[in-house]
Amino acid sequence: MYRICKEISTGKIIEMQSGGSTQEHLNTLKQNAINAGYSEEDITVEWVDGDEFEGFKNLTAELTEQGEKEAMIQGKMREIAISQLIKEGKLADEDHC
Repeated sequence: MYRICKEISTGKIIEMQSGGSTQEHLNTLKQNAINAGYSEEDITVEWVDGDEFEGFKNLTAELTEQGEKEAMIQGKMREIAISQLIKEGKLADEDHC
């Protein structure tokens, strides 16, 4: 069995540990997430078997990859917008950072 702590809003696994058998073991994951800056209302902890864990791990990897792609696209769109503003004389080249 695995213990997982998930971010509710994204479905991503925050932390995973194997073993343990009590609520205290789950609470450890919850407290670790809170200490890392996650909101208590946006985390959940649960027991899962190996197959369930693999499914969550794959979903987390897909969501991370998707987020990285979106960030890259947003950065590129920002570069294009800044370039266009400079070209139109609405922004000096040294005014953006």
